Amino acid sequence: MNLTLWIAWVWVLVNACTALAVTTLSDGHIDVFEVHYDSSVSPTEFALHTHDHVSETHFEPADVILQVNESSYFASPAGLISILGASAYILPATQEADMLYGGVSADVPSGVFQNNQLKIQMVSAGSANPGNFSMYRFFGSAGALQVGLQSIGRSVSVNEVTIPIDGHDHWNWGFSAPGTYTFEFQGVGVKSEDFSILETARELFTFNVIPEPSSSTLLLIGLVGWVATRNRIISKG
Repeated sequence: MNLTLWIAWVWVLVNACTALAVTTLSDGHIDVFEVHYDSSVSPTEFALHTHDHVSETHFEPADVILQVNESSYFASPAGLISILGASAYILPATQEADMLYGGVSADVPSGVFQNNQLKIQMVSAGSANPGNFSMYRFFGSAGALQVGLQSIGRSVSVNEVTIPIDGHDHWNWGFSAPGTYTFEFQGVGVKSEDFSILETARELFTFNVIPEPSSSTLLLIGLVGWVATRNRIISKG
């Protein structure tokens, strides 16, 4: 085998192994953004991870696909119809079956950052994103709508959200169309002791939004199920 062909095979194998290393998370409690700060190591760790509370695993964001299942297709809130459309694929801010329950948190000692808070910034939205994205929630007795992060196509329209130290907030994550969305996010904090600004590495996040089954698809699924049931009944005879 010549050297060029051998290098090509190595490249294919390395990329295949990399692809196999990607984990898909499609339900259960996760922190989409979890910021870590640890000054006991050198250099000081300041990093942005994704935390799966089901397996208690921390992932590098690029190693995870966050799947938005077809069961997440709901009516959009009135204040976001212009962004998401009348109905959208929305991960809930309360835990429900067959859907990701996505939060944000900061694993950081108190007093390290000003006002005991950090920011998550959306650095960019992917040029191939198939629709719009909005991370939002309702809060207060009046149920006021708060948009934390938002993009319209590839354009970032709301670029940062504040998260409290030792806080654990849950949000709705809305997507206007099915398909694969990519974003770059980073954590940013201002140190209390010297007002220096710390930034995590920019991390690539991928959301895979599964399309809602069409009426014809549902009819086909029902027909296949009926045929399968009928065959089982016939086989018993």
